[in-house]
Amino acid sequence: MPKSRSNSPSTVIAEPVLAGLQSCSTHKSRSNSPSTVIPEPVLAGLQSPSTPKSRSNSPSTVPVLATDRKLLAKYTRFRILVIGRANAGKTTLLNRVCNTTEEPSIYDKDKNLVSCPLIRGIHDVRRSFVFKSNPGFIFHDSPGFEAGGEEELKAVMTFIQKSSKAKNVDDQIHVIWFCFYPDVARPLLPLEEKFFNEGRSWNVPVVAIFMKFDDLIKQVYNRGQDKTENTKKALDTLEKKFKEPLSRYKFPPRAYVRFMGRSSDNGNHQEQVGELIKQTAASIDNLALKMLFVTVQKNNVEVCIEHTVNP
Repeated sequence: MPKSRSNSPSTVIAEPVLAGLQSCSTHKSRSNSPSTVIPEPVLAGLQSPSTPKSRSNSPSTVPVLATDRKLLAKYTRFRILVIGRANAGKTTLLNRVCNTTEEPSIYDKDKNLVSCPLIRGIHDVRRSFVFKSNPGFIFHDSPGFEAGGEEELKAVMTFIQKSSKAKNVDDQIHVIWFCFYPDVARPLLPLEEKFFNEGRSWNVPVVAIFMKFDDLIKQVYNRGQDKTENTKKALDTLEKKFKEPLSRYKFPPRAYVRFMGRSSDNGNHQEQVGELIKQTAASIDNLALKMLFVTVQKNNVEVCIEHTVNP
């Protein structure tokens, strides 16, 4: 198939973005956002594997197949469902991914901006929220499946199922980030196991994220060992108590990432986010969707380009 060539320095995707990001009053969201520009190296690295890379010396040539452009045009926003127990560190995770400390704007199931004070502490997986610093990402939050949370599990599974059948690609859930707090006493709860074993017709990739890894180090800490030995012991525990059981389930996560706690990672937040971006991108099969993901995560463009050019 011949490659499409463009004399333009970049390929532009129309991206209607949720507006009214600073208001807390209820009103319909409107889009006044400019288009999103996809960097050439990202596009070049995501061309079809069967198609040789362009050898043109022209910096304006973007070697993307016409079929890829058509797929890409379907996507304007990337939607992520975040699941995790209370105090698992989900808020910290999203603040780091979007590189912000701001409060998000929250929308109801009909995409109306809702009054901020009314929704604090109320979990409804159908509600979406957006950070002004990175409006290309749309998040949904589930509080996780604690004891007695059978209804929550059912609601989440129903939501994913319904979203997977949405005609509008923007309304589909594209990735699930499942956050775990590495509690040695309660590594995996019965309903969490059920989530990864229950039959499903959807195929949304799941990335397992182990938050607060430094807490796990404290749980297994041995005064007679140095920092390196204690860290290795924690890594071995994470492998045996979490990753190995998860990998044996019927629908295991496609990737695994770990994060340190808020106050003990010595400022390498974006390095950890970069690993999450790499692993999430690797879990996405759809070429255009992968392209959108690495693009909207604009705080880590370099690592995204490195990942896509060298998959």
